[in-house]
Amino acid sequence: MKKHIFKYIIEFLVVVTGIIISINIEKNRALDYKNELKDQSLRRLAVNIQQDISDSKINRDIYLKGLNACSRVLNSSEELFKYDKDSLGYYLNAIYISGTIFVDNQEEYLTLRNSGFLELIESDSLVTAIQNKYSYHEFYKKVEGFIRNINDQLTNIVDKKVSYKSAGKGAIIGNYGTYIHKKSMSNKELNVIKRKQEILQFYIPMINNSIESDSLLIQQIKNEIK
Repeated sequence: MKKHIFKYIIEFLVVVTGIIISINIEKNRALDYKNELKDQSLRRLAVNIQQDISDSKINRDIYLKGLNACSRVLNSSEELFKYDKDSLGYYLNAIYISGTIFVDNQEEYLTLRNSGFLELIESDSLVTAIQNKYSYHEFYKKVEGFIRNINDQLTNIVDKKVSYKSAGKGAIIGNYGTYIHKKSMSNKELNVIKRKQEILQFYIPMINNSIESDSLLIQQIKNEIK
């Protein structure tokens, strides 16, 4: 009788052990599958961030062109009015056209966050870096909104004082007209340009910082999915 009981116990333990092993195997498979999905999402996120870097470099070049034009007009508006109205028209066009629309592509980040994949990332610093990146996007959009408001005022100046007829073509701004108004630029108009200069001096370093931090973020992602 005791032998039968011992036999049943052994058989029961074998069955239970087999069930536990099977459950653990399935859990590990499920975890491996989630980690693979996490890595796939991180790879797509890295592609998006690389596109952000490319867009930021283009935007920076546009704003640098506008910033240079602001400086030229603020430093030499009277001289340009007297001797080089074509260049004055060119600079005014360059100033008002230097604006961009920040494209906030958060789809892959939201996938990571809402699916719980962020919790599977081993590096806490990577999680923090990803969250910080997308938390700054709202601020970038506000800065560019402020720039667009200034550009609305600059459009009125250009419409009033610059010819619609092409006097030449710039590499970034395209066709531009000459300065046609009988009077030089007013203090009020120069103040608008001054505000544009100040916001660009503030925003361009932010763009440079975002390019640098995004580049580091891509490397962190590569380290995570090795």
